[in-house]
Amino acid sequence: MRIQPLIPPYSAEVQAEVDLLPRSWQPPFQHYGLLGRDPRLLRAYRLGSVAYLDPSHITVRQREVFLLRVTGRGQNAFEWTLRVHYFADDAGLTEEQLHASVHGSADDSCWQSGDCSLIRLADELHDTATISDALWEDMQAVFSDEAILQLLLLAGHYRTNAYVSKGLRVPVESRVKRPFPVEQADL
Repeated sequence: MRIQPLIPPYSAEVQAEVDLLPRSWQPPFQHYGLLGRDPRLLRAYRLGSVAYLDPSHITVRQREVFLLRVTGRGQNAFEWTLRVHYFADDAGLTEEQLHASVHGSADDSCWQSGDCSLIRLADELHDTATISDALWEDMQAVFSDEAILQLLLLAGHYRTNAYVSKGLRVPVESRVKRPFPVEQADL
């Protein structure tokens, strides 16, 4: 890791931010310790994620299909493995879908019909930072304007997460058991 995370005990300001994280995320993931080096950065990052809006404009499955593709396309093993560890079962994702979230396409037969537009959205945002007119029409047929806004903010937040995780070479958390899917060609 290129920058060492803080080691507890934290300052009162950092601890207050850490205490706002879900209990199942304790001790805090390494990137929270990195960002805690400046409590303002930690707070801004923590508040920047719209993944857990309650109530959300998207379902847990929609969120996870989308974010696994966003993190998969970005080769962000740190975040992808956390998402799988904490949310894949609740989202009803299969092993084939998990693999396809990194190495597949929206055309793969493993996806449910509602998943394909989310995969295409993640791919278009990754490749072009925009949404084609054809995909926009497809998205508006299924999602509210607020849901589309939430998806766009999610993509941006998790792109930032990839910059932190990959740029600083944050290793996959030891508490996660499922590895990031690597193809033979990737080795």
